[in-house]
Amino acid sequence: GAANRKLGEYAEEVEDLATVRERNRLAREIHDSLGHYLTVITMQIQAARVLTASDRPRAEATLDKAQHVAREALADIRRSVAVLRAAPTELRPLPALLAELAEESSAAGVPTALVVSGPARRLGPQAEHTLYRAAQEGLTNVRKHAAASRADLALDYRDPALVRLELRDDGRGAAETGGGFGLLGLRERVQLTGGALHVRTTPGAGLCLIVELPG
Repeated sequence: GAANRKLGEYAEEVEDLATVRERNRLAREIHDSLGHYLTVITMQIQAARVLTASDRPRAEATLDKAQHVAREALADIRRSVAVLRAAPTELRPLPALLAELAEESSAAGVPTALVVSGPARRLGPQAEHTLYRAAQEGLTNVRKHAAASRADLALDYRDPALVRLELRDDGRGAAETGGGFGLLGLRERVQLTGGALHVRTTPGAGLCLIVELPG
């Protein structure tokens, strides 16, 4: 009766609060990454101005780089804004979103396969967004830094208490993972969702990113 109704209201409040916190964090992310991109673009345009008189070809090449970064920034911001706009109930199922990321990654030159194990189930909005961002940031790192020829994305629902996301690549790997690979923000996000993030890597033997969340 009344106690159950009250409990339901509390649960809704907690969910709403989680969504607001998630959106605030996303807004910070958009602000930070936009600041980073604009700084890089401004520096490249300034360099091109200096080079215009003395070295026209290098000036052109620098402007090409600035244009490429601007396109990258636009794509990145659009993705973040799309997630920010969507209410949790409007978000499509996570496997469908990850399939899109795998397609994007393949189209960008790193063939990426997605395997989903067990019956998919909906998680809370924060948990689903965390897994999505882990896959997105992980695949961006693979494209930018790993020099990989392929990547494998796995989403595992078989444990009823846990959802596990795994991203493997066959790239150059690293000796240590510390805060590199853009993982500091991701690690904080995973911990806030009550989960764990693991990275396994060795030089020349690729990298494996594992995120486990309750739910």
